[in-house]
Amino acid sequence: MRLKHLNLLIFTTLISHSCSAQKQEIDSRLYGIWNSIGYGQQLEISKKSVLIRDTYKSGCNLNTKLPTKYLEEFYTINNLTKDSLQIKIGFTNYNFFRSQESEICKKTKNNPLSNFDALWETFNENYAFFNLRKVDWNKLKDKYRNRLSKKSSDFELYTVLNAMISELKDGHVSIEIPDSLEDKIEENDEDTDDLRKKVIYSITQKYIPNYKTYNKGMINWGFINDSTSYIQFNDFEDLANYNISNKLTTEKFAEQYWENADESLNYTKDVLTSFKKQMPNIFEDIKNTKSCIIDVRFNGGGFDQIGLEILSYFTNKKRIAFSKKARLENGFTKIQKIYIEPKGLNYKGKLYLLTSAETASASETFVLASQNIENVIRVGSNTEGILSDILSKKLPNGWKYGLSNEIYENANGKNYEMNGIPSDYKLNYSRNAKDFYLDMLKELKTNDKAIEKIIELNE
Repeated sequence: MRLKHLNLLIFTTLISHSCSAQKQEIDSRLYGIWNSIGYGQQLEISKKSVLIRDTYKSGCNLNTKLPTKYLEEFYTINNLTKDSLQIKIGFTNYNFFRSQESEICKKTKNNPLSNFDALWETFNENYAFFNLRKVDWNKLKDKYRNRLSKKSSDFELYTVLNAMISELKDGHVSIEIPDSLEDKIEENDEDTDDLRKKVIYSITQKYIPNYKTYNKGMINWGFINDSTSYIQFNDFEDLANYNISNKLTTEKFAEQYWENADESLNYTKDVLTSFKKQMPNIFEDIKNTKSCIIDVRFNGGGFDQIGLEILSYFTNKKRIAFSKKARLENGFTKIQKIYIEPKGLNYKGKLYLLTSAETASASETFVLASQNIENVIRVGSNTEGILSDILSKKLPNGWKYGLSNEIYENANGKNYEMNGIPSDYKLNYSRNAKDFYLDMLKELKTNDKAIEKIIELNE
């Protein structure tokens, strides 16, 4: 499942070993120590480098170090004064205030208990949904911390941390472990990827046999009949155009794709630039149909901007897509409103969206934004309910982990975290991924109920 990209630190995770960036003059007023408002991060900017630290009650640890010359490749400075800084990454604004050099946070020691405390405190200060998910975080500390000691193994540490965060039942909460530990972890053998591929193939063969495709099935589109077009967005991430031969197998294509992505200085830019060139081609094909089906039932997420770019072809005026705010102590940061900007040549017919519990993360914010556009009808079941960006962190031992710290709301202030976004015409899809795909394969032996429902509505 592809999830929404990590906020604030996204640009640091995309920097490769490439040194091709042009050297840029950085405003010297940036130099110094900056603490974030929300997000638990501290920047130390000098002429040569930027140190990004994760901060929490008992200390901090280094997350990333990068050359200062890369900064303007990844963010825009909205505002810079003597004591305040606002930067923009994607469509999100992040605010900082200046601190004294003496206020550089104290580095945390690396042992199992300090790693536990770093994670627990970070969630305690930033996680946005304890009440919604009915989790007493203090009780979980009492339950799990005494299972560790300073001499606990890495395996024991991972087992305890993973068990604790699993109680949140949040698909945007996770820990990445080193390869050396993976062999010791019992893998879930219920891999749904092959089932997903079979469902996608079955739908295209049954309903749009002469379909067009982009990036080996990341997008498929064609016509159900003379008046109804169909677009299947199966991912909002793997959409960069690296001019890879479509004659390659899906596996070889993916291998070559990620080789290119890993070498890119700015993968996010690659994806968004490529998609903005591809979407007009898709729109040109479908623009004269009376209705259009967009299927995101198998879309696990990626970049929020992709969903907004799609919807810009289906509105004739600027509209609020959604608003977002981040956890800040016992409240939240200032609300930011995100908008859909029209393309000028907008689709005139009806728009149908197909959803399921596999519609997750960035594909959910796409569905969320569609609620403020007239003439959109949603068919399927509730989406997964993980709309927040992932706040990327590192433990003192270097392990990466992520958590949900933001609340996304629709234009009317409604939040769908955990429960998912409902449809207008409800279908009883299973919320278990494997069962959902198995049921879909059985269903497709006759027809796809969601697509057939739309055909019926258009009669």
